[in-house]
Amino acid sequence: MSEYEIETAIIIFVFGLVIGSFLNVCIHRIPNDGLSIHFPHRSLCPNCQSPVLFYDNIPIISFLLLKGKCRSCHIRISTIYPVVELTTATIFLLLFYHFGLTLKMIQGCLLVSLFIPIAV
Repeated sequence: MSEYEIETAIIIFVFGLVIGSFLNVCIHRIPNDGLSIHFPHRSLCPNCQSPVLFYDNIPIISFLLLKGKCRSCHIRISTIYPVVELTTATIFLLLFYHFGLTLKMIQGCLLVSLFIPIAV
């Protein structure tokens, strides 16, 4: 594997984590009345409703650093958040390894981004 492929794989994995984080927003806000992906603008703790600081909203890393708990109320945050992020990133990476950086890979990523919220 070339250096270019390794760098591309890392970028795709990180992009998958970010998309997984957005999918979590869709999963948890769309089914709730009064919430949308646009409002509230910031992420909130599901328990105490305090705003999640931007540096506490980094996919996977923040969850691990905070030991899966809210910084404000210290109540455990559901593991579904990192599971969705890691699953999305891993599938994006597998699609890259299977198809390379092609239109088929992008189509696969779009389908995954559609099906994960439906499945959860």
